[in-house]
Amino acid sequence: MIFYMHECEQKLGYEFKDKNLLRACFTHSSYSHEHLKTVDNERLEFFGDSILGFITAEYLVKKFPTADEGTLTGYKQMLVSKKPLAKAIADSGLSEFVLYGEGERKSRAENHVSANEDLFEAIVAGIYIDGGLAEAEKFIKTFLFSKIKPGKVVETGEADVKDPKNKLQEYAQKNKLGDVKYEQVSRSGPDHDPVFTMRVKVGGKELATASGKKKTEAERECANKAYRVLTSKKPVKKAKISEKKTKKGKKTDLRANI
Repeated sequence: MIFYMHECEQKLGYEFKDKNLLRACFTHSSYSHEHLKTVDNERLEFFGDSILGFITAEYLVKKFPTADEGTLTGYKQMLVSKKPLAKAIADSGLSEFVLYGEGERKSRAENHVSANEDLFEAIVAGIYIDGGLAEAEKFIKTFLFSKIKPGKVVETGEADVKDPKNKLQEYAQKNKLGDVKYEQVSRSGPDHDPVFTMRVKVGGKELATASGKKKTEAERECANKAYRVLTSKKPVKKAKISEKKTKKGKKTDLRANI
């Protein structure tokens, strides 16, 4: 499969000094499994996730100087979660340059959400390594921040944007339900496309399980489910204390039957 470097760099708006690094950003692990001497983008994705988190946090702190920690966390989640990252890649056309293994390429949808999310993070790391923090920040602002306006959540009064894990943690603390803990139940699928199943316990009681391509993704879904379970619980109905007439017309106190 041919990798068109020049066209790719034009879409990126950045020219790599290290062309091998550029190629690695766009190499899916399924391709490296079929071409053993190639380097895939998994390590870059891991590194890029941290860089993206730092740059996003700095951007939000500066943009919203009076926002509290919970609001900032919600904005950050809205910006760097799977869907906006994948959409940024799909809209830019960069997904067409990804090198997939033959079997993966045939079975995978063109704009697969998880693959596009991973690609965004890998590109961030690649540009950071090749050109420094300023260039990585420029890429993120161009392809992500300019497309999503977190301030609109405040202006339009949209629903709470807090991270599901934070919401669950706050609810558990407020209601003194005990510690919130996440545990891995299983990992399935091939090494290059794993699926993690996680569970969440509150006060030692398991409330929900969920699966995802990443542990953090599965944990967030667990938190969502657990929060819905806790907040939708109906109060236990108290037995009614009443009186009724017996056949002889006498009133019988039902308290003894409760």
